[in-house]
Amino acid sequence: MHELTILNSGSVNAPVNAGNEAYIAGSASGNIDSTDILIYRYRLIGTVTLTGASSIAYSGVGSPAKNEEYEFNYEASVTPAGNTFSIFGVAVPDELLSSKFTAKCVYDGSAWKVKLLPSFDGVGIVDSDRLAASSVTTAKIEDNAVTLAKMAGLAKGKIIYGDASGNPADIELGSADGRMLLGDTSAGVAAVDMSGDATISKTGALTIAAGVIEGDAAASAGDRNIAAATIEPSNLTAGARKDSFSIRLDFDDASKLGGQIFLPVCYNCTVNAVKATLVGAAGSDLTVIIKDAGGTVMTGSQIDVPSATVVGNVITSTVTGNNTMTGGTNMILEPSAAGTLAGHLHLTFCVTRDN
Repeated sequence: MHELTILNSGSVNAPVNAGNEAYIAGSASGNIDSTDILIYRYRLIGTVTLTGASSIAYSGVGSPAKNEEYEFNYEASVTPAGNTFSIFGVAVPDELLSSKFTAKCVYDGSAWKVKLLPSFDGVGIVDSDRLAASSVTTAKIEDNAVTLAKMAGLAKGKIIYGDASGNPADIELGSADGRMLLGDTSAGVAAVDMSGDATISKTGALTIAAGVIEGDAAASAGDRNIAAATIEPSNLTAGARKDSFSIRLDFDDASKLGGQIFLPVCYNCTVNAVKATLVGAAGSDLTVIIKDAGGTVMTGSQIDVPSATVVGNVITSTVTGNNTMTGGTNMILEPSAAGTLAGHLHLTFCVTRDN
């Protein structure tokens, strides 16, 4: 076996007269003659960093004989540094240059066929040119070994899904802001823009179109958007929950004064104010004390009407405490007069409905 030292640039010729042996094709004597197939073996050595293209070149004169073979055992250490090392015109991959490999070069009658074989020191390097098409099966791929970086590129906004044939396919989702994926019994998946009664932005904000919320109790369940008996006072603004109820108190007879009058309250509420309208001239000062269902005076609720008050005037008190009423209980009113019995009051209670 003959040794060749790799240069940092330029070519090293592989002599035809060194390191050869013959495959005896037709000579029984064992002597080399013109009918024999010549095989040349070389060892490539040297430690070098390439400064330019470097190669092992065929040095024969004229054309080699058909099936003439060169075998190179690479035992060198070459740092490519961005340059190329080749054998008989075939570039050696950089990853092979850090290992040991064998190069088989056979002349087929018109050109050299060069095959780079895995490392003969047992490390084994398999490159793409040594893999047959479709030769890597599922069982040969380790679980969780295929990363996103190893997948084919995918245009921005596209995602992968299973199509109607059960094969991976891609679908465009990012062609418009706010698009969404919906199941499709034909295609498997459809990318659609939300439309109709509501739309959605790419930030996730949902906008409901005007006039599409229906709550008609007379409509069938499929025709209304709001289920019957589901809107509570807390769903409304404080202004929308305002209500009032009234009672007339007479001060013209002693039997109507000095006791308690129970005013039923039909729903949960908070009493905010009491307004008293004088509808009949008062014979003396009139007073109404207002209490909750437990008999506690509502803070700020007392109504005082001086005898000189003109009919039609309204006296208002603002209620600030002990003013919560539960539906089905009674508000307690205690009317009284300071002297002469006469006069009529119309009391209006301004409330805010609670749950």
